[in-house]
Amino acid sequence: MRTVFINGKFTAQRTTGVQRSARCIVLALDRWLSSVTPVADGVHWVLLCPLNAVVPELRHIEVRKVGWRAAQNLHFWEQVVLPLVARGTVLLNLAGAAPLFKRRQVCTFHDAAVFDCPEAFTPAFGAWYRFVFRHIARRTRLLLTVSVFSKSRLTACLGISPARVAVMHGSGDHMLSVRSDQATLPRLGLQPQGYFVAVGSSNPTKNFRALLAAFAGLPARCDAQLVIVGGTNDAVFASEPRPVDGERIVRAGAASDEELKALYESALGLVFPSVYEGFGLPPLEAMRCGCPVAASTAASIPEACGEAALYFDPHSPAAIGAAMMRLFDEPELRQQLRTRGAKHVQDFGWEAAARVLIQHLGTSDRTIPTDR
Repeated sequence: MRTVFINGKFTAQRTTGVQRSARCIVLALDRWLSSVTPVADGVHWVLLCPLNAVVPELRHIEVRKVGWRAAQNLHFWEQVVLPLVARGTVLLNLAGAAPLFKRRQVCTFHDAAVFDCPEAFTPAFGAWYRFVFRHIARRTRLLLTVSVFSKSRLTACLGISPARVAVMHGSGDHMLSVRSDQATLPRLGLQPQGYFVAVGSSNPTKNFRALLAAFAGLPARCDAQLVIVGGTNDAVFASEPRPVDGERIVRAGAASDEELKALYESALGLVFPSVYEGFGLPPLEAMRCGCPVAASTAASIPEACGEAALYFDPHSPAAIGAAMMRLFDEPELRQQLRTRGAKHVQDFGWEAAARVLIQHLGTSDRTIPTDR
């Protein structure tokens, strides 16, 4: 029985879309392992985590916390501790970064944003990740990504064959087991069906400046509020001047899953104005929670949303505003979008992503070079 180690750095990080995907795929893999025979499996899966990790509950994947307390820096842990522990066998990386000098590994690059949108990142972060992506792409036989769009951009930016990149889509299924926090709306001063919700980090590609301009230009008869959910990370994303918020804008900050589900369930709709996404989990999360979605036509977003979203040009505040007014004015449209969304999300599941992973890891492991 061979061993596959999983890079568990994500278990010690703040949860964004990348960490969410990694955690959900590991949980889906663990569920899959409960249904296979030892012969069909033939792999001992081990999740390697930093000492300060918040570890998911797993039944079939072994969890090991490794390192030493004097080395709590996650970058040091990933680049030094992890490859030492995982030497001699396959390392699976699901959350973007990976050890530079580990040869026998499979890596997941969620997008090519550091190449396509360098202005969105701090110079140091962008330079480091461009170097990491190029270096790892030369040394590994298999890359994973989250959309056909990201596959096309990664192969172009890294100059590699499409045959070396496999796609495992994201999902919103993790919201199904979440119980919404009913105190969320009163705490934020919101009324059901009285607000739009926008979800995203402080990354400039989330395009919140255009969203705020669109919201400011809505007709006076629209008395809805705009709730913005998401955290900031000045060490990663380039800073930009923050517009002065109007009185009907509510900044909820980083929200728990329970709070987020409550916001989705009672919103007029999710407005998703990104100009660049590797996949984009919030629209599928919203659809899983019965929330109508108005979304950008950019990048991978139509691939993720299919026919279940109301689309707009993200570069036009007027177009964003027009979509928001349709959600505000047309309850029949909101119901149509809920119905389409509920059907659309059936095509996306974390189990499907785990199956892609298992399929490609099984066929590629024999061709992954050994450590040197």
